[in-house]
Amino acid sequence: MIRKRNQSRLLLGVTAVLLGACPIYTNAAITPVAAAATSNITSVAQVVKPIFITSKSYFNLVDVGLTPDDDGQTATFMISIYNGDSKELDLTDYWFRVSSASGSTYPIKTSTADAKTTKVAPYSKVFITLYAKVGEKTKLSDLTLRVVKFDFSSATYEKTIGRFAFPTNYTSEVTVGSIKPLYNTGTVLYSRISSASIGASGDYNLATVNFVYNNVGKKSITLSGYKYYIVTAAGQMYPATSAESGDLSLNPAERKEIQLTASIPNSIKTTGWKLVVVRDNGGETGIELSVGTYKLNFSNSTSTTAKDFFTYSNSVGTYQFTLLQLQREPWDNEDVLSGRVRIQNKSASSIEIPEITGYFYFDDKVKMNFNVIKPISQNVLNAGGYVDIDVYVKLPTNYSFTSVKAIINNKVDDKTETKLGELKFSTGLSQIPLYAADKTYNLTRDGKNMAASLNAVNVYHNTTSKILSVQMTLANMEQRTIDPIKLSGLFINDNNQVFPATLTMIDGKVNPSNKALITFTATLPQSYDTSNLRLIIGEAVAESAYASGTTVPDAYVNAVKFNLPAEQKTLSVFKNVPLLPYQFTINKFTPTILGDDVQVTLDYNLIKDTSYNLYPTDRKLVLSIDGIDPNDGDTYTYFTQELTVEGDSSANLVAGTNNKLVLKYANGFNGIDATLNYKVRLYEVVQSSKKLLVERPLGYWFVENDWTSDVVENN
Repeated sequence: MIRKRNQSRLLLGVTAVLLGACPIYTNAAITPVAAAATSNITSVAQVVKPIFITSKSYFNLVDVGLTPDDDGQTATFMISIYNGDSKELDLTDYWFRVSSASGSTYPIKTSTADAKTTKVAPYSKVFITLYAKVGEKTKLSDLTLRVVKFDFSSATYEKTIGRFAFPTNYTSEVTVGSIKPLYNTGTVLYSRISSASIGASGDYNLATVNFVYNNVGKKSITLSGYKYYIVTAAGQMYPATSAESGDLSLNPAERKEIQLTASIPNSIKTTGWKLVVVRDNGGETGIELSVGTYKLNFSNSTSTTAKDFFTYSNSVGTYQFTLLQLQREPWDNEDVLSGRVRIQNKSASSIEIPEITGYFYFDDKVKMNFNVIKPISQNVLNAGGYVDIDVYVKLPTNYSFTSVKAIINNKVDDKTETKLGELKFSTGLSQIPLYAADKTYNLTRDGKNMAASLNAVNVYHNTTSKILSVQMTLANMEQRTIDPIKLSGLFINDNNQVFPATLTMIDGKVNPSNKALITFTATLPQSYDTSNLRLIIGEAVAESAYASGTTVPDAYVNAVKFNLPAEQKTLSVFKNVPLLPYQFTINKFTPTILGDDVQVTLDYNLIKDTSYNLYPTDRKLVLSIDGIDPNDGDTYTYFTQELTVEGDSSANLVAGTNNKLVLKYANGFNGIDATLNYKVRLYEVVQSSKKLLVERPLGYWFVENDWTSDVVENN
C-alpha cells in the first residue's frame, strides 16, 4: 500500500508538469458563436464533437491551425474546457497527446500564457492553447489529439477519454469571403479579409491586404504580439507590416480594419497565396502560435507581362520610371485619379530631370491628359538619386473602367513631345491608407517634410445645424523655416457619404521644430451622427503646382484617411482647459452685484505653447453665470461676456500667470435669487454655433471663490 501511494504521488507530479506546459485562459463564461446562424463562418467545431468527461462537463476543440517554420510546422490547438458540475474541476488529472496516422507521436506543450491554470471553477469555462512541432508535409487530417486521464488500474496509468480527429483533406484555412471566430481572453472576435490587391513595384510585387477584426464579445481586448505573413504557394513567408504600430485594442462591438503590405519578388507567381496570422508565445523564443490562415484572392493579380516601371536611355543618361501608387479619391461632385511617378537616375553621374507630360489611357479607348505637379526646387538628379512627381486627372464619380495605364512623354518644346514609355496598372487601385486617430502622417515632399497629427474633435451647435471641427498640427521636420504644406480634405462615413471640409490656416512660415495649427470644419444637420465619420486629407494642388497661400485648390493628391478621436468632453473644472495653443485656468472667481451691474473678477492663467508659429487668432469665447430653477429647470442668465484671446477687446485674455480681469454686465434681475442653482459656464463660438467647454457650480456670491484646489479631469 505504501509503495502504491508513492507511485500515485509521482504520477500526479508528472501530470502537473505536463499541464503546466499546456496553458489555459481563465475567464468568465463566453457567449458561444452560433456558426449555423452565419453560413460563411469557418470553425473547427463544425467538424469535431466535444469530449464529455462527465454528463455535464466537456472538452471542446474550438480552433486549430498549422504554421510553417524553418524546420517544419507548428500545430496549434485551442481547447475550451467547460465545468458544468458543482465542484471544482482539477485539470492535473488530464493531459494531451498528439499522434499521426503513421503512429508517430509529437511532444505537446502549453502556451506560456496558460501554463499556470490548473483549475476550472463550477459552471465556468476556460480556454487552453496547446502546440506541437510536426513535419513539413503534415496535414491536419494526419493528426489526432487525444485527451488522456490518469487510471491507476491500467498498466500505463492512463486511459484515453476521447480523441479529436479530422476528416480526410480537412483544412482550417479560411476561404475567400468567409469569417473566422477568434477566442481570446474571455471574448470573441470575428476576423476576415475585406479586400486584397497587388501591384508591381520594380522587381517586386506589393501585396496589400485589408484585414478586419470585429469584437462581438462583451469584453474589451488587446491583441498583443500579433504578426502577419504572406505565404506563397511554395511556402515562402514574407512579413506583412501594418500602419498600426504596437498592440491593437478593441472595445465590445468595435470594428477595426488594418492595412497590411508585403513586398515579394515578382518572379513568384501570385496564385495560391495565403495570409497567415500568428501570435508570440510569451517567453519562449522562436515559437509563433497560429491565429488563422486566410486564402487570398487578389482583385488585380499582376500578370508576368504587366510592369509598373520602365527604363529610358538617351545621350544624357538612363532613367527608370516607376508608378508607386494610383489612387481614386472623392472630391466635391467629382473624383480625382492621382498617381505618384518616381524618376530615378540609373546613370553613374548627375543628370537633369526631364520635363514630363502624358495622359491616362482607360480600357485602351479613352484618353485623358493628366496634370503634372512640377518639382519645386529640384532640377538635377545625382547618381542613384530620384524625385517623386504627382500626376492627376478629374473623373466623373460614375465613371468606371477595367484597366488604365499612364503614358509618359517628354516635352521637348511647346510643340514637340516624345513618348518615353508606358506604366501599366490594373483595376485594383491603391487603397487610401488608414491612420489611427493617434498616429502621425509624414508628408514627404522635397524641402517641405512635415508631420501631421490630430489634436481634438469638437462639435458646435445652433438651432438648425452643427459644425464639426477637427484640429490638426503640422510640425516642421526640416532644418529651415518653410511655408507649411497646404492641405485639402473632406469627411466621409461608412456609407461613402461625402461632406466637404473647409480648411482654416493662417498665412506665414513655420520655423524648424515648430508647428502650425490648422482646422477642418463641415456644417452638418443637427441630427446627424458624427461618430462614424473619418477625415480624408491630401496635398492641395491647382493645375500644375501645389497650392499655397490663398490659392484655391482644384484637387488633392497622396490622400490618407484618419479615424477621428472621440469628441472633447465638457470639463467640470476651470483648470488647464485646452484652447490650443493655450491652456486656460481660473484660479479665483469673484462675482458680486455692483449697482445695476453684475461684476466678475477673474484671477487666471493663460499658458501658451510657444512651439506653435501659426495658429488662428480669432478665437471667440463666452463666459456666463446661469441660474437654474431646481423645480422646472428654467435658466436665467445673470452674466454673459464674450472674451477674446490675446486680442484687442476690453474683455481680453492675455498670456501669463496670475492675471486679473474685471468684467461687468447689466443685471437684468432684481438682486440674486437664493433659490436658484448657479453655474459658471465657458463656451466656444464658431460660425454662430457654440459648444460648452466647461461647466462648474458657483459656490458663493459676493466672496472670492478659490478654485486652485480643483482636480483636473481627464478627457
